[in-house]
Amino acid sequence: MLMLSKHLPSTRALQCFLAVAQELNFRRAAELLNMSQPPLTRQIQGLEEMLRVRLIERDTQRVSLTPAGLAFKEQASGILLALDAAIGAARATVDDGAVRMGLTSVINHSLMPALHALLADAAFCGGRALERAWSRQLVERVRSGALDLAIVGDIVAPGADLALQALVCEPMILALPETHAAAANAQVDLADVGDLPLFWFARADNPAFYDKCERAFRRLGYAAPRRPEPKDFTQLLAAVAAGEGVALCPQSMRATSRLGVAYRALPPAVERLFSIDVQVVARAHETRAAVLEKIARIHAALAR
Repeated sequence: MLMLSKHLPSTRALQCFLAVAQELNFRRAAELLNMSQPPLTRQIQGLEEMLRVRLIERDTQRVSLTPAGLAFKEQASGILLALDAAIGAARATVDDGAVRMGLTSVINHSLMPALHALLADAAFCGGRALERAWSRQLVERVRSGALDLAIVGDIVAPGADLALQALVCEPMILALPETHAAAANAQVDLADVGDLPLFWFARADNPAFYDKCERAFRRLGYAAPRRPEPKDFTQLLAAVAAGEGVALCPQSMRATSRLGVAYRALPPAVERLFSIDVQVVARAHETRAAVLEKIARIHAALAR
């Protein structure tokens, strides 16, 4: 018998609760979901008010699940897994073989010949244009079902509903004004350009890679002042050419030349600290043959 209720939690509320239940830390749970802490807290509070039971105990020292929270965690996880399976079953009945794919705008794949050739193949892409966006946005598009898979850069572990697979490691290089004295060298250490600000992105754009780089900066003793990084790469290069600062960017982006900008390699030991892991993200329980075949071909292309 069909049972309808106006008092059921949203799938987003369940995802928020399960992230906190998994991490037992609101900050890490928020990063896992690519959101800030205040809306995450509101989702948990709204869920508890709807259920009229406390699920999570929280104080300044620790976060823990109540007995009700432990019981709810098991059932909520099963609900989302069942919903994921239902979506897959529904799509399988109308699957035309077309796979919707995204590609991070941070990496210039044209300098990865095998990957570039594959993604330029109309047959491989099924006549569909690749969606280009920031890695964080692409992950959310895969999570929502708007994309089937995406090639992204370093991101925080996306949660149990998505699966990440490593593809290749992309080194970072330094973009600096051609007029700077350090531009005369084939390799440039960050200490050599410490007199200029660093154009840098906001932590919210990619918490995982941001934290990785911050650890590297501290290790190297690099403390140059920061300037907000323009979202448009062309604007960033214009600012570097004008002598307003320096920038770290993926090696493949050096294909975008700009008068007044010099691209220089970092010393090998420093380069390793700032490398970007290029990954493919898809739904964790993906079973469609067409999607799995695309992922396998991407892996095979990069392996060659």
